[in-house]
Order: sequence, then C-alpha cells, then structure tokens
Amino acid sequence: MSAYQVMVVVICLAIILAEGFDLLIMAFSASGVAQEWSLTGSEVGILLSAALFGMAFGAAFLAPLADRIGRRMQTLGCLLLVAIAMLLASFSTSFVQLGIWRVLTGLGIGGLAASLPVIVAEFSPQRRRTTMIAIYTSGLPLGGVIGGLIAGALAAYGWRASFTVGAGITFVIFLVVLFAMPESIDYLLVRRPKNALARVNKTLQWMRIAPIAELPAVEHRKDDTVKGAIFTGRNGIRSALLGYVFFVFSAGFYFATSWTPRLLEQTSQSAQQGITGGTLLNLGGAAGTLLFGLLALKFRLRWLAAVTVACAALSLVAMSVTLGGSAGALVVATIVGALLNAIASGLYALAPASYPAAVRTTAVGWVVAIGRVGAILGPIMTGVLLDGGWTASGLYLFFAVPLLLGAGAIALIRLPKEAEASPVAAAGADPVAQENVATAVDER
Repeated sequence: MSAYQVMVVVICLAIILAEGFDLLIMAFSASGVAQEWSLTGSEVGILLSAALFGMAFGAAFLAPLADRIGRRMQTLGCLLLVAIAMLLASFSTSFVQLGIWRVLTGLGIGGLAASLPVIVAEFSPQRRRTTMIAIYTSGLPLGGVIGGLIAGALAAYGWRASFTVGAGITFVIFLVVLFAMPESIDYLLVRRPKNALARVNKTLQWMRIAPIAELPAVEHRKDDTVKGAIFTGRNGIRSALLGYVFFVFSAGFYFATSWTPRLLEQTSQSAQQGITGGTLLNLGGAAGTLLFGLLALKFRLRWLAAVTVACAALSLVAMSVTLGGSAGALVVATIVGALLNAIASGLYALAPASYPAAVRTTAVGWVVAIGRVGAILGPIMTGVLLDGGWTASGLYLFFAVPLLLGAGAIALIRLPKEAEASPVAAAGADPVAQENVATAVDER
C-alpha cells in the first residue's frame, strides 16, 4: 500500500474510533443518568437504544446519499451532525431531550457505519482488504475503551462532561476529513461528477499509480439498481442471509456492550467493577478485530467468520455461568468483546464484496439497517426482561441461541464472482483502465 492509501485507512480508523466513543459513552453514563432522573430499567434501555434507533435510519436513508453526492461529502455531513448532537446532549435536562439527541447522534453514526467500510475496501489491495477492514473496525471498541477511561477520569464532573469531550473529538475529526480525505475513485468513475477525470488522476498520483487518459466506459448492468442489488435472485438470498446475521449479531453486540457494565455493577455491587468490565470488553474487542485481520490472511473469510460467530455464541453462554464471580466475569467479558467485534470485521468485509460498485453503499446501508433493528431491540428487550424478573445470567443465554444459528447462515452465503475482482474493475472499466487502475491498486 502507498502512504496515501494508508492515510485514507487511518482517517477512517480515526472516524470510527471517535464514533465508537460517541456511541458507547451512553453505556458508561447510564448509571449517572439513571440516578439523576430516577429512571427505570426500561427507560435506561430506551436511552441505550436511542442512538441505535437513529443508526438504523442513518444506514437506510443517509448512507445511500454517498452513492449520489460522494463518500467524502456524506462523511463530512454525518460527522458535523454527530458533533452538534453530542454537544446538545450534554445540555439535556430531561429523559426526553437526551433521547432526542441520542437519536440524532445515531443518525449520523449510521450514515458513517455503512459508507466507511466501502471507502476502506476501495482504497485497500485485494489480498489485504479484509485485514484493513479489521483494523478499521477495531476503532469501534477502542472508542469504547477511550470512553470508559474518560468516563472514569471525568466522574467527578458528572456524565455531561463526557458528552462534551465527545463533541470536541468529533469536530476535530471533521476538520481532518475536510482537509485530507479524498473522494472515492469508484464514485468518480461511476457517477462522473464535474472534473472527475482530473480528480481521479490526482488521487492516482498520490497513490503512485500512472494516470489515465480518459474515464473508462461504464457497463450498466441490471443489478446496478437498488431492487437488483438487494432483493432480486441470488442477491436477494445473499441479502436475506446477511440481514439475519447482522440482526442477531447487532442484538447480541449492543446488549453486551450497552448492558454489561451495568449488569456487572449490579451483580458485584461495585460501580468500578462495571466500568472495568465495560472497558475490558471493548479492549478485548480491539484485540479481537486485529487478530481476525491476521487470521484472514491465512483462512477463507466466509468460514473464518462462521467459526467466529459460533465461538461468540459460546462465549455468551460462558458469561452467563461466570457472571457471579468478579475475576472470572472480567476475563470472559474480555473474550466476549474480542469475539463479537471480530464478527463485525467479518461482516463488514463480506457485505461490500456482495454488491456491485454503483450501488454498493446503498446496498450495504440497507443490510446494516436490518441489523440496526436488532441493535435497537437488544437493549430495550433487556430492560423489559429485567423489569419482568429475568436474571442477568438468563439474558446472556437468551442472546446466545440466535447468534449460534447465525454461524450457519454465514456458511450458506455465496459471494458473486465480481468479488474476486477489484471494485474499480467491477465498475466496468475498459482493459487499459483496468491495467492502470485496478491492477495497480489490487496487486501492489
């Protein structure tokens, strides 16, 4: 990879790190917010799911804008929305106000969550694409680690201080993207905005790739429509399987990341135990994504992802058994975080490879949106079940079973032949352009 390609991946990593902080900070602030406003378990669950509700709409309706206005412009807009919403959340004076700002925060994060993996994939060589996406997805749990550390350091100043810091971090990342992040080559080749050729060649120059004399001809295919890319034929089967796995994974992931700190606190009667457990869960997540990326260099992505999902389900079972013991629960929480975040690496590598370039962000956005429904339901159902008398151990078992079935769903997914080619080549470039662009990017 050229230094320029590395820079693009690093920028995407910084973005998801900041958004991991913004998304998961609510888990560390839940106890303070609940105490200040005397909230029930169901109300806490709603606040924990509010951002996830926004993410579902962001993935479905904001992410597709990237295929129309460009990945860069869409990223800037979403970052600005998140920064403003985080700042306003710090001034909330009621449960309803905070819920509204969390929904808007999630709206921006949802738009980013679907488009950023596409950018990482497009700027990464074919043989290292899964590894680069794994490195990128490590930003989400690392953001959670930072959130836990900052929440602990700012505990004396109240939960609002953490939201203010999150707003500031997001705005700094916005400035970095504004001045340093390029537009996607795929977008320029397919959508042909003004000065597309000059912009493509400028990016190629920074990537140390020879320029092209003209934009390659684009072959319009029947599956380059939203209907064809998501609902028709084999794409429809692929979307159904991906949607199910995203759904059960997101439900389990956001149950674990949102509720584990509070459940550990309740079972151990120690606030510090909750913060430590949540931090270790996210620290394990960062390690898990990086390990998944290394394993992806040796093993086929689909089977590696399937095995990881099965192991994650078993780790939730282990968590249900060890929850009463402080040391054992912390160890298992770290493993749970590692495996659940490794699943994210696998799914975000599988999804872009499943769809044609012209509608890639739109298609991935809709599949991710299906998953966000599970993300919304997971924390809310947990609050309702707790109010109904469920034990913490029973909750981990409840989320383990459908996740285990998700391993079988991944095993049934068949990637299209185009997945073996670069995104640029899949866009229909002529042989000369493929030689200059696709080969250089994918076989460097």
